[in-house]
Amino acid sequence: MVDPTSGLMRGLGNQNRNQYRGPGYFNTDLSVLKSFRVREGMSLSLGAQFFNLFNHPNFAAPVSDIESPFFGQITNMVSVPTSILGSFLGGDASPRLIQLHGEIRF
Repeated sequence: MVDPTSGLMRGLGNQNRNQYRGPGYFNTDLSVLKSFRVREGMSLSLGAQFFNLFNHPNFAAPVSDIESPFFGQITNMVSVPTSILGSFLGGDASPRLIQLHGEIRF
């Protein structure tokens, strides 16, 4: 909406709420565990955990600065929130992670 006295933009005009949306976020984690009874009072558990199982990239919102030469373009990825290493790696280095573990209970 343009202000008639100054000619400057004053708001978004006739835009609907949530009219523009960024890309969605998709992440799949999987954990598999199997317990075996070794003898009475003792068990062995073996398992694996998979983080970002399908290795799917998640893109950030498009650049919203109208003066930027990259306006409207997606220039980076978002960090994966669930991983054994945390989210400090950054979106471009968020690989599929596989963790194997074993446990003896007595």
